Parts: sequence; C-alpha cells; structure tokens
Amino acid sequence: MPVFSIVIPAYNNSRYLPECVHSITGQSFRDLEVVIVDDASTDDTYETMRRLAAEDERVTIMRHESNSGTLAARKTGVTASHGDYVLLVDQDDELAPGTLASLHAYAQGNPADIYHYGVRVEAATEAARQAAAGMTGFLTPTPRTLQGQEILATQFAQQDGFDWHVHHKMFRGDLARRAYGIAPDTRLLLSDDLYMCFVIDSLADVYEAIPDSPWYVYHLGRGETLGSRLTVEAFATLAGRDAKALRLINDFVAAHRTDIPRDDWDERVADVRDRLIEHTMNEWQDNLPEESKQAGLESALRCWSPDAVCGELYRYVRDYAYAFLVADDRNDDASQRNRRQALRYLRMAQTIERDHAETSETHNGHYLALKSIAMSHLMDSGLVPRPTTEPSAATERHAQHSPAADRLRALFRRIAYHLKH
Repeated sequence: MPVFSIVIPAYNNSRYLPECVHSITGQSFRDLEVVIVDDASTDDTYETMRRLAAEDERVTIMRHESNSGTLAARKTGVTASHGDYVLLVDQDDELAPGTLASLHAYAQGNPADIYHYGVRVEAATEAARQAAAGMTGFLTPTPRTLQGQEILATQFAQQDGFDWHVHHKMFRGDLARRAYGIAPDTRLLLSDDLYMCFVIDSLADVYEAIPDSPWYVYHLGRGETLGSRLTVEAFATLAGRDAKALRLINDFVAAHRTDIPRDDWDERVADVRDRLIEHTMNEWQDNLPEESKQAGLESALRCWSPDAVCGELYRYVRDYAYAFLVADDRNDDASQRNRRQALRYLRMAQTIERDHAETSETHNGHYLALKSIAMSHLMDSGLVPRPTTEPSAATERHAQHSPAADRLRALFRRIAYHLKH
C-alpha cells in the first residue's frame, strides 16, 4: 500500500496534464500512486493519460463512459485509491519539488486527518498577475490546530475561516475514502469542493494548517479570462449549482444527525448557505451586464430563498451607503454614484420583500443583520428617513462590519472558486 495517493480529475486537457503528472512522479518521495480519472473527454486527453501510465507504473488511469462532473471524477479516483494519505490535484496545477517529503515529515510528528498547506500562485495572464498577491494571501492557511467540532465551525465562518478547496489539502486516506463514499452519485461542478469540505470536516477529528508551506503550484488564469462577462443563462446555471450544493449538504445532515452527533448542525448549514449565496450574488453583481441584472435576479430567486437573496442585496446597500456616509465630499461623482447604487439595491430588496411575505417571518440571522446595518447607514447618511423606533443596541452590535474587508474577501473567494473550473 503506497504512502500517498494523488488523484487527478481530467477533462479535455492534454496540454497541461503531463506537466502536472511529472511534478508528482518526479518527487523525491517515491512511495506513491497517481490515479487519473478521465471524465469522458472529447479530445486526446485519454491517449495522453495512456502514455503517462506507460512511462511510470505508479500511474493508474480510469475513464468515465459519460461526462459526470468533478464530484463524480474525484469520487471515482479517491474510492479506488490505496494510500495512507490522499491528495487531490487539479489537472493544470503542480506540486512543488519536495512537497511529498515535506508533508510526510510533518505528518510523522503531527498526526491529523486534514493537513492544509499553502500555495505558490503562477499567473498566466496580466489580469491574473494583478490578482496573484491577494490570491496567495487568501489561499495561504493560518497556522493552527483545530479539533473535533471546531473544524467545521471554523472553515465556513464569516471571520477567520479557511478556504474550501480540496486541493492544497492532504487527507488521511481512510477518511477521504469514507467521505467520498458517502457522496451521492450526482453531477456537481464548481461547488463540489465546498460540499466535500463540509462532509470531510464533519468526519474529521484533527485539522493541521502547516506554516511556511507554499507547496501547491496554482496556475491562475490558465484557459480562463478574469472578469469575463456572464450571460443570464450561464448565471442561472451557476446559481443552480450553488443551490444544489446546499441541498446536498442538507441531505447529508439529515442522514447523519444521529451517527455524527453535534448540537450546531443548523448553524453550520447556515454558514455554508451564506458563503454560497454570497458567491452567487457576487457573480450577479460583478459579471452580469447591467441590462441583464433584473433577469439574473429572477434566476437567483428561482434557486434561492427570497431572504437569502435580499440579504446579499442589503450587503451591497450597506457598502454603498457606508461609502457615501464617510465621503469627504458627498457631491462629487463617486459619492453620487454610491448614493444612486445604495438606493437602487434598496428598491430591489424591498420589492422582493413586498412580493414574498415570508421574508417578514424569517429567522435568517445573516439577512437580518445585513438589513439592520444597511438601514442604519442609510439613515445616518440621510438617504432614508429615520423611523420613530430605532433598532436595538444588540442588533446594531451584531451587524458591525468592515465593508472593504468583506469585499476583498469575497473577491478572492470568487476568483478561487470560479477560475479553476
């Protein structure tokens, strides 16, 4: 049985796959297997895989008869693996020289279920170079040890969480095979990382974030265009995938409430819901043309509950109203644009609330907090009149925020989440 199993899902990528595989088979630590799963490519990817397997007997290749998505490809590879540890590597990325030896040495002195190591971002385009520094910071874990229930409670937290990619993490082999064995046989793209992190976190006892470990070589922008515009149809697909990930997480929790006992399942699902709808609506705001915004909003509402969508609209109200509130000159062009945008998103949110009465009875704390602070900024800046009764001090404290930090964090999540698929 090998020490390491490295699983690579492959689809229509014969160009970079040899570079990826050679970065693994060329490691100084030799006791490994590489499992490549072709998800029914339509180009010469499978032929490339066959040549790689002929070069090195440690390379095993598998092939899906029909395209089934990233979750299925990773599940096929992980459940067929034999290693003490499992790593997942994307087909156009690499492992830095010495990675496996370093991971093995660290694991010998620090037994854990999840090992989170850092990245070195290699930018493929000028736009990627501009994003590389921030991306490196976002994907570099904070050195720490987490145990038991705090792993899941921390990963998807609004503050001080850690990214939900399954690459640049090493998993104890039996845990990874159990987690992927639980995963349903369903098509899931983009959001499969987040879904599997939730499952793995739920099963894990110890998480280790390794200091000074830039060992995963992340090729940012290969085959992608940063800031590319979405069509309404593409946005609807994206929103649907995010919503499907949440449904699968709810199914997992319903099936395992008894055998994985914890008293905070509802809070942990709410954390994931907030991160997923944040991603959906950032794509709506940033990458849908203005003339498509309303149609995109209707698509989001077909996938997501009205309070979740409204919460994100109030996040934008909050940020624009805050920028207007603290401006040195409220009459300049930038301030006036912030004023118009704050009121525009406010009208959108209020229209949804009026058309969906259930928002008035929601217990969605994220939505309620975002609405509270947004309205506070609107009133403080004089953009809307102050009501006769004010929100409670406790509600105000709950809604405190840093708009700039929130937007920066959301940007890096969006790039990391979107560009690699």
